[in-house]
Amino acid sequence: MKKLPIGIQTFEDIIEDNYLYVDKTKYIYELLNNGKPYFLSRPRRFGKSLLLDTIKEIFMGNKELFKDQYIYDKWDWNKTYPVINFELSNPEDDLSLTDVLNDILDELSEKFDITLKRRTLQKRFKELIEKISMKFDEKVVILIDEYDSPIVSNLENPNLVETYQKTLNTFYKALKESDRNIKFILVTGISKFSKVSAFSALNHLTDISLSEKYACICGYTQNELESNFKEYLTNFAEERDYSMDMTLERIKYWYDGYSWNGIDNVYNPYSTLLLLEQKKFYPHWFETGTPSFLVSLLNHVKDISPILEPSTVYQDDLDDFDPINIDDTTLLFQAGYLTIKDIDKTQEEYKYTLDLPNYEVEKALMKNLIKSYTNIPIKQLIESRKRFWRQVNTGDCIGLKETILEYLMPISNTQRGQNEEYYHALIFRWLLTMGFEGYSNPKTYIGEMDVVLDKTDPIIIIEFKQSKTSSIKYMINKAFTQIEEKQYEKLYPNKKIIKIAIVFKNEEIGCKIEKNY
Repeated sequence: MKKLPIGIQTFEDIIEDNYLYVDKTKYIYELLNNGKPYFLSRPRRFGKSLLLDTIKEIFMGNKELFKDQYIYDKWDWNKTYPVINFELSNPEDDLSLTDVLNDILDELSEKFDITLKRRTLQKRFKELIEKISMKFDEKVVILIDEYDSPIVSNLENPNLVETYQKTLNTFYKALKESDRNIKFILVTGISKFSKVSAFSALNHLTDISLSEKYACICGYTQNELESNFKEYLTNFAEERDYSMDMTLERIKYWYDGYSWNGIDNVYNPYSTLLLLEQKKFYPHWFETGTPSFLVSLLNHVKDISPILEPSTVYQDDLDDFDPINIDDTTLLFQAGYLTIKDIDKTQEEYKYTLDLPNYEVEKALMKNLIKSYTNIPIKQLIESRKRFWRQVNTGDCIGLKETILEYLMPISNTQRGQNEEYYHALIFRWLLTMGFEGYSNPKTYIGEMDVVLDKTDPIIIIEFKQSKTSSIKYMINKAFTQIEEKQYEKLYPNKKIIKIAIVFKNEEIGCKIEKNY
């Protein structure tokens, strides 16, 4: 049984040391034969580095490494190219970004035994490309990993970001100016190029991040999971005493759900590998792939609705990443905490529905970000669950209002939402955080419930209302009238049901609880 390639980003090591490789060379073959300058955005630890290293081995003509892969009998291995490949890192405290880039150029010039005479970054990079091309009498392949690392790692420092933008803008201009000496370019990173930032230097690259054709170039599809990891899945199922169907269902629930075209889903490769290695469901990727800046930034946003309920955006919203004026939804999407669930192509401009990809992300976000946002400790959430359940079952509306107020209290007035959808989403995610299972906005034949917790006994149906002017009593009556008129109870015949109205008016909270038994 081949070894799991956890943390292995070198294609040669994977093949020669008997690690398991999920063949992505069909996508790579299409990419190499259908264009020249590309950009790909994917979250951290999603296989970008391995993708670039695999492309490097192809252009260097290392045919024997690919004897079991799709591309083996389709590529012209006699034609080889010099490859410039590097990963851009965040400068250390005592280094400037200019120093880091100059070090990269020096290392590359030494590797190719070339002397650089120019002094400025842009001129030196261009000189490197031209001299390598001249030395090998061939065009150059350029592969840049994490091109945006210095920007993404310093989003909390706008002045430093602006300085880095200017430096990178100068550096990357060399790619455009050296076009006649370049065979192929692939640049990867987390963030996409902003229309208003220094990344305009790279605007000649074709962005394939949302391409339907390359949606599965990173991550594992369902078929790839089942066909490549069959023995590991069998061992996992036996150890857990699961059926194979249950095993696949649970892994899908935890780690699948990422999509960049609204059609094809892929599994998080890092978490999937660690699950099969450790045989433990855990938010592996979140614990290692979440930059500290994200948690810190989200503590200051005014609206956390993008992680509380599905949100709708246009493609311009997803493309326009401005590091100085960060849009919360764009940040969450590009970092991998939101994904595309649906694309409305009926309009002139495509509309994208974004939501959390899977339970790993939801669990981790609820535990880490919403907890930070409201300053409520996990132990307190557990205690809140016990009280909520007791209050609902005993019809204790006064106690329930106090419990809800305790949850909302740490949220400042400036962060507090002003509509029903805000409270609906916040309370629903709070319930999930406390361990309840249910649905938000499930549709019925004649209506749409706000929230139902259907894994409990009794089942709980909740309707929310909010108004600045209507009375608490009026909103409660309106909520119960809706529950009755839409006949929500008929979805659960012969079941015990508790109906709850929770309403908000400015700082006031209203509540009513009824049972059908």
